[in-house]
Parts: sequence; C-alpha cells; structure tokens
Amino acid sequence: MSKILTISIAAYNVASYIRTTLDSLVSSKHIDDLEIFVVDDGGQDDTLMIAKEYQKRYPNSIFPVHKENGGYGTTVNYSMEHATGKYFKLLDGDDWFDTDELDRLVEKLNAINTDVVVTQFLKCPDKGESRVIGCRNNLPVEKEIKISDISNQPTLGMWALCYKTSLLKKSNMKLPEKMFYTDQIFCTLPIPFAETIQYFELTVYCYRLGRDGQSVSRDSRIKNAQMILDICKMLVEYITKYKYHPNYSYLLHRVSFYYLTALKTILLSHPNKKTIRKLKNFDQEIKHISSDVYNHVTMYGKFGKLLKLFRNTNYYGVYFLKLIYPKGLPNWS
Repeated sequence: MSKILTISIAAYNVASYIRTTLDSLVSSKHIDDLEIFVVDDGGQDDTLMIAKEYQKRYPNSIFPVHKENGGYGTTVNYSMEHATGKYFKLLDGDDWFDTDELDRLVEKLNAINTDVVVTQFLKCPDKGESRVIGCRNNLPVEKEIKISDISNQPTLGMWALCYKTSLLKKSNMKLPEKMFYTDQIFCTLPIPFAETIQYFELTVYCYRLGRDGQSVSRDSRIKNAQMILDICKMLVEYITKYKYHPNYSYLLHRVSFYYLTALKTILLSHPNKKTIRKLKNFDQEIKHISSDVYNHVTMYGKFGKLLKLFRNTNYYGVYFLKLIYPKGLPNWS
C-alpha cells in the first residue's frame, strides 16, 4: 500500500516522551497511510526499545532506526532518503500531533497535489497556557496559489510545513551533521523547487516548550551562537543564486527573518566591546554577500529601527541596550 504521509521523528534520548509522540500517531484512523521513521540518533536510553514495541503492533507503519550520533540533520537526511510517502513532515521526539487534526490533514493531502502545505501549530509550554500559531498571513484558506504570488509572506517554521516528498528528492537537500538549527535549512532550500502552496486551518503540530536542554533556550543559543551565524550565512549565500527566481521574494523574506534572529542571538550576550565587534563584523559580512538581505532586515518592526541606529553609530548604539537590558536581550525578544 502506498503511503500518503511520511513522518520523520528525530529521537535522541526522548524515552520520557516518545510514547506520547507515537500514541498521537498510532491512534490515527489513517495509521495505514502513515510511514513513520523513528530515528534514534545514537541515544543511550530506552527510546529505540520503546519504538520497537510500537513496531511490533504496527509493522507496516512504524520503522525504528538506530544510527551513530550525527545530529538532528542526519535524522532528517535518513528519512528523506528512504521516504515513500506522497508528503513529508517532521516531528521532534518530545513533541506530538493532534490526532484528529492529523486525520484531517491526511485526508486533505490525499486529495491535493500542492508542493508546499502549511498548517497552524500549537505552542505548549510546560508551564502556562498553550497558544495557537496561525502562520497564515495573507494566504487564502484551502486554496492553492503560486508561492511567487504571495503578497505578505509568512515566516514558516518546520512545525507548520509539509512538503511533497518528490520535491524534497528533486532538491537534493542534505542537512549538515553535528549542528543544531538545521531545521532553518529544511524550511528554505526546497523553496526554489516548489511552485504552489496551500494553507489549511488545522492545528496539527504540538510544540513542547520549556524542556531542559532545548536548542531554543537562552543558554543554548548563546553557547551555540556560531552555529546560528554559520547557518544564516549559508542561507544568505544560497538565496543569492536565486535572485531572479520567481520565488526570490519569499526566499528573501524567509532568510532576512532568520538573519534578524542571528543578530538577536549575538545581542543575548552582555553589551560590551566584544559584542559590538561581533555584531559589526557579522552585519558587514552579510552586507558583502547580499545587500538585499542587509537592507530588508531593517523592515522588521522595532528591532529593524534599532538596527538602523546601530549602523548609523558604527554599532556603538548597542550600549543603549544596557539601559534596558543590562545582561543582554531576553530570549526571543
């Protein structure tokens, strides 16, 4: 039986969560239409053993894989290489899908042939109320349009995205090893190979926030800041090759927003000479690679205006941050 949706689960030491993750999938009435790779990336806990338990119950849908640790990107690479589903979606091993919404999504995917499918998702903090993230902007609901025709581009994270598997294979995308934040590459590199996009008002992905050790935590972003900058630089270089592509406007928006994140990551550290030097050097490096990205990032709200001030003061305006944030910007400010 051909599958409708391949789900790639990055599962590194998530034994405490993986049952919740898998239960949300195997409870689907369309379980036979799902191809689920549980990729244990060199973990040392019981994640793989638990996945094998589920495989015994659902041998045609659950496929546990154990491999040497190579980082998040290599789990995606494995799944993309082996995927046979019509569509492809990512799921982290400590997150889950809303089963009813997944059922509806599978039914939609079975009936369409759109290149990129967008759904809203749920942010689920360990403490506090869950929040629906819409991701729609000006996208019409349940109507296929060309990516080049989007007037107000949404900034789509992997939680919202679903690609045609054939499109991913055509892009020949291979995510780098031993790096965090490679989902940003996943969200960007396939776009030049896509033509159409469609939004469904379904809340499929449930994104768990607040778990210790998450790569999006403040401490992790500071510790791994160079990875964020390296990936940002790679993406900026990548989209320069597509300056005259019909989807360039979308690519520019997507990468500029990530550039904004990279600059904010630098400013998580104390505002001092070292911070200023790092911000200036990186900003000027991006300007040299792409003046489009360098200029476009200033269009993003208050921080865009603040960045203009930094540039106009040879970046010494960073010291103004001390008045409000003496220890650096708060996470995701």
